[in-house]
Amino acid sequence: MRMILDTDPGNGVPGADVDDGLAIGLALRSPEIELEAITVVAGNVSVDRGVRSALEVLEVAGATHVPVHRGAARPLMQDPTAWRARLDGRRDSESARRHWQHLRTPGATTAADPTPAARVLVDRVNERPGEITVLAIGPLTNIATAMMLDPEWSQKIKQLVVMGGAFDVPNLLHELNAAYDPEATHIVLSSGAPLLIVPLDVTTRTFMRLGDVDRLDAAGTPLATYLGHTARPWITWLAERFAEDGCALHDPLALAALLEPRVIGTRTAYVDVELRGRLTRGRMVAWDDEMLRGDLELPELSPVMIADHVDNDLFMPLLLDRLTS
Repeated sequence: MRMILDTDPGNGVPGADVDDGLAIGLALRSPEIELEAITVVAGNVSVDRGVRSALEVLEVAGATHVPVHRGAARPLMQDPTAWRARLDGRRDSESARRHWQHLRTPGATTAADPTPAARVLVDRVNERPGEITVLAIGPLTNIATAMMLDPEWSQKIKQLVVMGGAFDVPNLLHELNAAYDPEATHIVLSSGAPLLIVPLDVTTRTFMRLGDVDRLDAAGTPLATYLGHTARPWITWLAERFAEDGCALHDPLALAALLEPRVIGTRTAYVDVELRGRLTRGRMVAWDDEMLRGDLELPELSPVMIADHVDNDLFMPLLLDRLTS
């Protein structure tokens, strides 16, 4: 499977989710995947910090042959100031400093490829139309930009898998990847691409716990050790701040669904994102043909697949066995 991974990794960054790094590790330890490139977008962390995190994972794994490309530093239209204040502000908190104070990561000695992310997405797909799967596990700015550069790009990819959105998660207004750049999300959802959405509705039913981190540490490989060391402070911080018994594996689940389709179940629906609501801007909405529409003017869209349940008895062994290989 030829793949481009579009991501916003924050492994090693205080207060930043580590699921992107775990997904990169899973891709590198999956022989079915030929990782063509990693493209980085701002979201979980700034784009420059994301580039450094991606390079660091590749170096630890001995996979520096995979090129890393810097992508969008900000959304297409939305001012990211409020998002960045919230996301970047986590690392300056007393709690984050305490949990990450003993973490030492090796840093990256290699550099990103100078070709912009969106250009690479277009060129690689045009070189092999119908062969490239794109896994988007960050905000969708790079993907939308590729679609604007080449209006036929969405029909040339083999599949687009998006980790993003939340349809029926209580007390959640919106999800980061969909809401950080709602205009980009709308472009992607209305593109007609062969699309699978893996939303929070299923990813929040997965957990990596400290016992799983112990298994990574015990594996003794440079990659597993690195992933375990960077995951441990994230899990303990979540436990202290939100009383969570582990961390959700959002991005690794989206990748696992490509490796073993049985780890998820799916439904088909029409999906778009709200662009104007004061409380709902950035929220994905799904519906089917049977819904009561009233006087709503629904957009003309193609149906997409949405993951609606997960089999953790298949998913967790797959993830841990490969990360510790």
